[in-house]
Amino acid sequence: MVTINDVANAAGVSISTVSRVINQSNTVSVSTKNKVMEVIRELGYSPGPTLKRENRKSNKLIGVLFPDISNNVFGRILQGINSVVTPLGYNTVICETNGELDKEIHFLDVLKNKQVEGIIMANVHIPQEHMMWIHRNNKPVIYVCQDIPDFELKIPVSSVNMDNQQAICDMVHFLYNMGHRNIAFIGGPLHDLSAGKKRYEGYMKGIRECSLNTSQDLISLQDSFTIEDGYAGMNQIYEKASILPTAVLCACDNIAVGAIDFMYDNNIQVPGHISVTGVDDSNLATAIRPSLTTIRHATFDTGVKSAQLLLEYFSSSTFKGSAFKMPYQLLRRQSVKHL
Repeated sequence: MVTINDVANAAGVSISTVSRVINQSNTVSVSTKNKVMEVIRELGYSPGPTLKRENRKSNKLIGVLFPDISNNVFGRILQGINSVVTPLGYNTVICETNGELDKEIHFLDVLKNKQVEGIIMANVHIPQEHMMWIHRNNKPVIYVCQDIPDFELKIPVSSVNMDNQQAICDMVHFLYNMGHRNIAFIGGPLHDLSAGKKRYEGYMKGIRECSLNTSQDLISLQDSFTIEDGYAGMNQIYEKASILPTAVLCACDNIAVGAIDFMYDNNIQVPGHISVTGVDDSNLATAIRPSLTTIRHATFDTGVKSAQLLLEYFSSSTFKGSAFKMPYQLLRRQSVKHL
């Protein structure tokens, strides 16, 4: 079935432009309108009811659930979402959950009562309660920065995420190529399928591929991804390890900053004594000294893609959920030393 994405690609315009043409907006030039209409006729595209205002009244609301709005990763994702939906007249209803299941379910019900048309959410875990809620309410949900568990429910769910396992594996290889053979890991909770479990698995995969030995003394898994968790994790490794690592790979930038704070308090030089890496390329990564070697994932584009998927669901009665992997980039800065 032809989708609004197909029309936009064939006409060389954005999804929002196609939608404005369909809804007879006067903000589109005559030449662009004619080109889009010609493509619509050629492809035989039939707009779904949510794109035809005359056939369906829409409250133009999209729910957004994020654990921490102050985190610039989620801020950039939100900017990407709004860059797509705002020109179409949609408003976002933003809920902050702190990664707590009770709050997530509560806000899902709040958004249902507000009659949002779809939901974009990021969260620490995706329990079966989420899937059952979506199944009962038949609301399209797009997960960002998280992978979808297989609960075998035929529900409208998609995910937009980077390949966390491979990204961390690549970081292990980078440290190996920089001469490091004793690489520690500070991670988050394994019930977080993406930033927790997948990043830990990526570390272990990299260790195996580089034929390195590691011990549990060099691994610290924390309850969350805060600066305080990074400090506590580095303290555990410092107290347990018989030989200190030459590098510490952290599951996120916050954890890396906490680890560096601990080293500063204990007269351990970074990267003179121990190199440190993170993930996210948050604002902290370039604000601290030494600046942090980290992995940047396409946060703004993640927001754009999640919004496009939601619009595609609105315009298609045969939309099928999918898992999209976004690109990432390893950024070498001052916090890693070549041995």
